[in-house]
Amino acid sequence: MTEQALDTYLKQEIAAFPCKTAVLVGEVESGKVLWALEPDTQVVSASTIKVPVLLAALEEVRQGRLSLGQTLDLPAEVLLEDSQVFEYGPTSRSLWELLYWMIVESDNTATNRVISTVGYDAINAYAREVLGLRHTVCQRQMLDWDAIAAGRNNYTSAADQFALYRKLCRGEILNESLTAVALDMLRRQRSMDDILRYNPYPVDFAHKTGGLDYLSHDAGVFFQPGGDWFLGIFTWDGPSPEGDNRQKQFIGRLGKAIYDTYGAPAPAFCTGG
Repeated sequence: MTEQALDTYLKQEIAAFPCKTAVLVGEVESGKVLWALEPDTQVVSASTIKVPVLLAALEEVRQGRLSLGQTLDLPAEVLLEDSQVFEYGPTSRSLWELLYWMIVESDNTATNRVISTVGYDAINAYAREVLGLRHTVCQRQMLDWDAIAAGRNNYTSAADQFALYRKLCRGEILNESLTAVALDMLRRQRSMDDILRYNPYPVDFAHKTGGLDYLSHDAGVFFQPGGDWFLGIFTWDGPSPEGDNRQKQFIGRLGKAIYDTYGAPAPAFCTGG
């Protein structure tokens, strides 16, 4: 698909689908934006907030205030009912494992333990002062509906996600070993039913999804021979309560068209070449 055809397709799809949408496609090295819609709109982040939380926690490790090997307790009162990782009861786990499950499985129990360990002040100061994010803030733990009712929520934007992934991939934050830890976790993320929903090709994609009722997001970096590039698609005020796939399907359609335009050519074994 040519860039002109892509532009027409995206505008038609977005106009036809009943949700609010933000999209950003950009080159990691140069920072050049290839296509964008509402990149600076602040949106409820859902689980995409877990990426700045991850980076803030790893910065605490870099500074020596935390250790990936330190053990953190998970007593019964912090275990959430939606956890598949900790469904067998109270336990203790290393900080590394909690970070791993927070990203790879999007486990909310692990996330809340990390947030309580790092602290809101450290997370938000890191996002603001080190990452330079303008629209990202962490104000509540996962599944804390009382906090939402009180007006506290977690927010981000497509532009902020592009900025934090660029800094991570370009080695501008953390150090080499901790950058490798972060990217390894993001590459192992198990939710593949948004941007990658209709992509049949093997891809190297470090990303994080997020979903709540009427909200679905996916954002990350494709590592490819022709140059690494970022794609973030954020949808909200849509028709899909959690468990309804229409918004994920919408993201999948946009993601497939964008990948077909900017992604690496299909491998020879996929085309019979």
